[in-house]
Amino acid sequence: MFVTYVLASALLFGSVLGQRCSTSWGIQHTSYLIENLKDDPSSKCSCSANVTSCLCLPIPSDDCTTPCFQEGMSQVTNATQQSKFSPFFFRVKRIVETLKSNKCQFFSCEKPCNQTTAGNTVSFLKSLLKTFQKTEVQVQRSRA
Repeated sequence: MFVTYVLASALLFGSVLGQRCSTSWGIQHTSYLIENLKDDPSSKCSCSANVTSCLCLPIPSDDCTTPCFQEGMSQVTNATQQSKFSPFFFRVKRIVETLKSNKCQFFSCEKPCNQTTAGNTVSFLKSLLKTFQKTEVQVQRSRA
């Protein structure tokens, strides 16, 4: 039984390692969150005004996206701990952390967050989704 577990773990680790920069799960979870939060009142608030009732998250303004996405995901996971969406936010946060530790393109920058814009949760997730999609295109090209 233990040998089977070790062998299965090794095979899974090998396949995960081969997929180290794949963002397909990030795309799936982020799309789910966007779809399910788009009608939520807190996701329609505007961060352009000085508001306190809106969760305003950093939208990266350059190619150094990692620090802004990490900062935003920390804020949103803390703010949604009691929400039914909490597991999805947590998974997306872990995906961003994994992509950074694997030094994947668009997620390997170490500079501070260069935020010129703040956005509500859906705006933030749409920005993250675009970056996930750009990364997945690069992964697919490298396999071809």
